[in-house]
Amino acid sequence: MSVANKIFTNTLWQVVIRVITVVIGVFNLALITRILGQTGFGFYTTVFAFVQMFMILADLGLFLTLLREISAVETRSEESRVVNNIFTIRFFSSLLILLLVPVVIKFFPYDQIVKDGVVFFVFVFFFQSLMSTLTAVFSKKLDMPKAASVDLVNRVLYLGSLVYLFKAGGSLNVVLLLHSIVFVISFIIFYFLLKKYVTLRFAWDFRYWKKVFFRTWPLAITVVLNLVYFKADTLILSAFHSPEDVGLYGAPYKVLEVLATFPHMFMSLILPLFTAAWISKNLSKLKMLWQHSFDFFSILTIGMIVGIWIVNRPLMILLAGKEFAASGAILNVLVVATAIIFFGTLFTYMIVALGAQKKMIKYFLFAAIIGAIGYFIFIPRYSYWGAAYMTLFIEALIVVFAYLVARQQLKISLNFKVFNKSLLAGTVALLSGWAIKEFNLIFAILITGLVYLTVLYWTKAVDKKLVKELFNKQT
Repeated sequence: MSVANKIFTNTLWQVVIRVITVVIGVFNLALITRILGQTGFGFYTTVFAFVQMFMILADLGLFLTLLREISAVETRSEESRVVNNIFTIRFFSSLLILLLVPVVIKFFPYDQIVKDGVVFFVFVFFFQSLMSTLTAVFSKKLDMPKAASVDLVNRVLYLGSLVYLFKAGGSLNVVLLLHSIVFVISFIIFYFLLKKYVTLRFAWDFRYWKKVFFRTWPLAITVVLNLVYFKADTLILSAFHSPEDVGLYGAPYKVLEVLATFPHMFMSLILPLFTAAWISKNLSKLKMLWQHSFDFFSILTIGMIVGIWIVNRPLMILLAGKEFAASGAILNVLVVATAIIFFGTLFTYMIVALGAQKKMIKYFLFAAIIGAIGYFIFIPRYSYWGAAYMTLFIEALIVVFAYLVARQQLKISLNFKVFNKSLLAGTVALLSGWAIKEFNLIFAILITGLVYLTVLYWTKAVDKKLVKELFNKQT
């Protein structure tokens, strides 16, 4: 089986599982918003953002570090040493955060319902952090569908819990507690699937820990700085505006978070190939991988933006209920930010493969400062619109910086031919769908998709030889 075919097969299965997971996630979001209402969902969004902020702090860049480290070793014993030491670091850093969060939130001016909710919710991110880091093992083995299947089981179990609460009635704390219980079960399943490749145990090779910290500290700093502009918006919004406003912003932001998992899923398969090509100084292969990934994201993201712009308001009503109809316009802005995140992920993963993370720190610092200033200026005045447009601006800023750093290290420029053709196809498709969406939305969606694919084919945006290679199982 060719490498291209392996990547394609893994990505295809992940996409299939991810689509099912997203559909179930849609039902979960619909049930949560209807169980809690606009105000309750605003509190839920605040709890989610607060706990996630601290778990991101505990990340320390360990997923990318683990993925890069195991990509550079060959034997199972070396893999076990790497995985178990980094797992130990991850476990105790997450445990520390788990203990700190309920204490720290007492010093914030949130409603008591938010402070209580954090206690019930913190276990979600403890077990999620363990699984997200260890997913690197499945990435190296090109067996990511297993990790995706655990996420699917997680969503199904949570859906069953929410259906029961929707019928029987439930409070915010019950919703959060059930989510934590589901994640405990999911981690147990994840653990048994992982045993095929490695047996988890605590490892105390402090000399290796020192090496890991040396390699991961630039990532850790960028993660912390990234946190300032990726989660601070929701927290600042919750401090200056009502829970209703937080709920209106939180609903489309959930859509952003779901969509933004795909580039990380895809790039986790590509990073070992980036790393191997860079280590072997095979620059032609590295350039080819980078260009194909960029072209793939170009086609995908522009199609995504066009599709969301056609269905934004009806989609948010379907997802969250009529109370959240105003979220459709916010989603229009956030989906562009999501598309930019796709490219930011591509460039950032390339920088990790090149071992040039330190060069991004000053840019992340600049973006974090600009983001923090912008949020405090625009959110109090413009509410969720200030949050949405500042998020869009900062994500664009990071993409420009990451691309310039990657290009400087590689001495390679990307070809924007496919991107421009995708932009043309997206523009024609949007105009076609927009003209008829008021008459029949379903027909407009079908026409938009058909026109987009037709123009892509007509402009030869897709390389037919590459498509054949994807389906070719021969080495």
